[in-house]
Amino acid sequence: MNMKSNIPKHPCANKCIDFKEEQCKTCLVPESAQCAVTTTLNQKYIKGDVVAYMNHIEFDDLEVVEAYQPNDHYWLEGGQIVHESWIRSATVAELDAKRRLTEAEQALAEVS
Repeated sequence: MNMKSNIPKHPCANKCIDFKEEQCKTCLVPESAQCAVTTTLNQKYIKGDVVAYMNHIEFDDLEVVEAYQPNDHYWLEGGQIVHESWIRSATVAELDAKRRLTEAEQALAEVS
């Protein structure tokens, strides 16, 4: 007899290494609307925000936020999980350039 799980597809499935068949206690993706509201109030970025890595990190690619995780961490669409102190919102000039700008390029963009 083939038994199917009655657990709905969880957002952690195939992303979090600790996810098995129930809430994994690592990423703690909210399971109720009430938890989602509470989480939203604490997060700096939301799904779809375009961010750049801080200058001390050597990646110049812009990334898109996929989901908030506890303790101010974010899943990025590329599969990375980063602390909010490692990223910042991409500027308009960076969105146009489709990459993180150097500090000098950013200064020029601000005066143009």
